[in-house]
Amino acid sequence: MLKIREDVDLKELEKFGFEYDEDIKQYFYYAFTEPNDISEVRYYVEVNTRKISIGFDPYVNPYKILDKAYDLIKADLIVKE
Repeated sequence: MLKIREDVDLKELEKFGFEYDEDIKQYFYYAFTEPNDISEVRYYVEVNTRKISIGFDPYVNPYKILDKAYDLIKADLIVKE
């Protein structure tokens, strides 16, 4: 399982297009695969545990699923739990 490093301020996620949802206490990011297309990749970061969940439409190009995770790994924000 991937999670955000403990020493990283979660507000850093906003630089990568994540938004904070006050009601569910999670950061989220939706990546639509094509303009006007309903298939998408969804990333969630739970604030309390810092765990990352990724959901996706089964028709999404598998490379799209990894794009955001790769950006976060390259920025050294993620650790493997």
